[in-house]
Amino acid sequence: MTRIAIFTLFLFSLWTPARAIDFDLRLDRLAEALGLLPEDDRKSVDEIIQFIKRGENTDAFNRLNDLNKTNPSNSSLRVLTSYALLQLGNAIGALEEAGKAHEAPNGNSYKCLFYAKIAFLNGKLDACKRELGHVRKVGDMPKEVKALEKEMKGKS
Repeated sequence: MTRIAIFTLFLFSLWTPARAIDFDLRLDRLAEALGLLPEDDRKSVDEIIQFIKRGENTDAFNRLNDLNKTNPSNSSLRVLTSYALLQLGNAIGALEEAGKAHEAPNGNSYKCLFYAKIAFLNGKLDACKRELGHVRKVGDMPKEVKALEKEMKGKS
């Protein structure tokens, strides 16, 4: 084996994908928007959640892509898609989907907190701060806001 090939293998062994990031998904906060889906789609979401819990994020992402085509404005589907992408190591794609969730007409303050976390992971501190301001105004997730603010201070 050549030195370049050995060095390349060594570099790949050190690489840590984005899925290594500890990132909790709050399914309870997604229930309201998921309840807006047709019954068959809700059954699909139940299966997708099981994929996610088992770490089968490629399968979850593929199924979510199909559901997003028929339900493009469901914030919770977009949050789930973002989460699956993050677990697959695609932080940029996760940010795009979190942005779509944020722009969706349904959902709650969790979609802003979720977007803030993904923005933070992507180094978009202004967006993170803006979204934390939205969550702070609602006032239903003060511990989560403080935790992310503390994490931001640790990185600055």
